[in-house]
Amino acid sequence: MPVFGYFEWKEKILNIRKQQCEHLSNFDRVYELKSEWLTWCRNGLLTGKPFSEATISSYDYFFNYYFERIPRRYRNTSLISLEFLRTVLGNIAPRKFSLKGNIYKALRSFIKFLIAKNLTDDSLLIDLEKVKPKRAYPPVRLHCISEDYERLLNEAGIKCFSQSDHDIILNKTIIAMLGLAGLRSSELCNLRIEDVDLNKRTIYVHLGKGRKNRWLGVSSRLLNYLTEYKNARPETKLNNFFITYSKNIKQYVPLNGGTLHQKVERLSKRLGIRINVHGLRRTFASNYANVGKPLNMISLALGHSDLKTTKGYLMTTTNEVIKEMQNW
Repeated sequence: MPVFGYFEWKEKILNIRKQQCEHLSNFDRVYELKSEWLTWCRNGLLTGKPFSEATISSYDYFFNYYFERIPRRYRNTSLISLEFLRTVLGNIAPRKFSLKGNIYKALRSFIKFLIAKNLTDDSLLIDLEKVKPKRAYPPVRLHCISEDYERLLNEAGIKCFSQSDHDIILNKTIIAMLGLAGLRSSELCNLRIEDVDLNKRTIYVHLGKGRKNRWLGVSSRLLNYLTEYKNARPETKLNNFFITYSKNIKQYVPLNGGTLHQKVERLSKRLGIRINVHGLRRTFASNYANVGKPLNMISLALGHSDLKTTKGYLMTTTNEVIKEMQNW
């Protein structure tokens, strides 16, 4: 490289880094950029494809998680650096791979936005690759065998403390929907009244994961739970199919992911079963595969685009293996 060309290149790099430092060393400026970044994600300006609200909410949460845990720094030090990311990730337990991975994904997307805005160069993205989280322990994939699922469904119908009749019926129905229809948490919470047709025995999943729509059939057993719930559902102006009573504002509100997860957690603790909402989705896949339902049908019901993903949902416990082998 000619001498003059080298100095021009070096001056350009120094100017970029000076600009980067000016933008990324100020908390207020970074949060302004964060707001613009999330808007880009929402409108498809970053990758060409709009991100779902669930992804945007996840990015927002884990971006804030990182910033709340970075160490003290000099005034002009960039808030986003390999050193700070290494510190934040290093303070998280090795078993919490998902937490580390989500922080990394959020920051990586934000840096891509900064590069697109010419506020930094590719070197920051290359640096980030050095601390990309790698799984140190096998993933925990919860699910219940059919007997435990039946116990959970039965427990949901038992009144506990000062529960209302509506809450008991709601609990039974959401456990039935998760285990007998395999819906995701967001899909269940976002169901609208018009999406559940009890006469035609169909459920329409509007804009599920990946903004995909799909239809589900309603089994005779699930139909009983849905019919009971719909008959008991209070009259409100809300269009959400599943609603719950908020004691704080003293009115009915749409069921949200946080409340749904709490309900499943409380029921499972009462029985001593380790399960969560996504684990019940795996339970749906495993239990129907075990009774011989076609894998391609299960895959379509789950909204998977690849059979390999569905196969990863099929779980078998050690006790099931022992019981099966004893009959060989």
